[in-house]
Amino acid sequence: MKQTVSHYMMPDDRIPDIKEILDRLGLDGIENLIYGRVPAARPAEEITVGCHLAYWPVWMDFYLGNKAGLAEDFPTKESVIENFGGERVEDWLEMIRDNIHAALAEKPEYLVWHAAHCRNREIWTHKFHYTSREILEKTAEVYNRVSDAVPSSVWVLFENTFWPGLYKLDPAEVDYFFSLISKNNVGIMLDTSHLMAANPDLASEAEGAEYICSVMKRLGSMKSLIKGIHLSCSLSGEYRRRVAGKIPDVVNVETIRHHIISMDQHRPFATDAAKRIVECIEPLYVTHELFADDFSIPLDQVQLQRRAMGKF
Repeated sequence: MKQTVSHYMMPDDRIPDIKEILDRLGLDGIENLIYGRVPAARPAEEITVGCHLAYWPVWMDFYLGNKAGLAEDFPTKESVIENFGGERVEDWLEMIRDNIHAALAEKPEYLVWHAAHCRNREIWTHKFHYTSREILEKTAEVYNRVSDAVPSSVWVLFENTFWPGLYKLDPAEVDYFFSLISKNNVGIMLDTSHLMAANPDLASEAEGAEYICSVMKRLGSMKSLIKGIHLSCSLSGEYRRRVAGKIPDVVNVETIRHHIISMDQHRPFATDAAKRIVECIEPLYVTHELFADDFSIPLDQVQLQRRAMGKF
């Protein structure tokens, strides 16, 4: 099992400095956040284990040509082009291919792809226009259209979020989704914070671990699809209940960001719940995906969670 930390390489980051931090933390490398279309001038392949691809939280209306739904979140032609690289689906697919090529320049063992969709107002109402099955069908379709860009030696790991898509890893939905994928080098990147955020009844790390392990039990043999974990904790039920259905007067990037990080806390586990989760899943990769105040690696948080993992 390899352990990494999620990190976005900044222009002034020096690989020797990052390697020193990784050695101090006892980690094997980074999960490199690659959101652009152009390969880095100085790829960090020496320290990159995996790459997180760019993701589009809102995309179904664009892909399906639903102009009324699209206008709700992208009211101008310029906003559509900025987000999707053009007005045609093929423009967006080319944007995705470029992002994949930029990530592959880092020589990763795996790529991470979000399997979800949610309109902006729906993050407060939780009244979703599209079902998980509809989203998974189109996610598989999009992936199949660009999958030739990924060599068979690199895993593509689809990540759950707390929106429709892989969502709560319902066995029927997981089975349906992977039955549509035309390649074999695929699996799941289980984000524990996202899975916990999807269950507002959780009140402790112990309950979170129990819940995650119960989801694994329901998956049965499909648990083997889980190749990696984004490990962190979210206990945001009180916040979820307090703001449920209360759409703010202004919905913009800042209000959305505040709402998301209030639900999806990405805090470090501080108890042996972390160890229980890792032992239950037995992944190939564990990424400490923890929020920091800036773009630096959150040393104290990683160390705390590493201790919570015990022997690993």
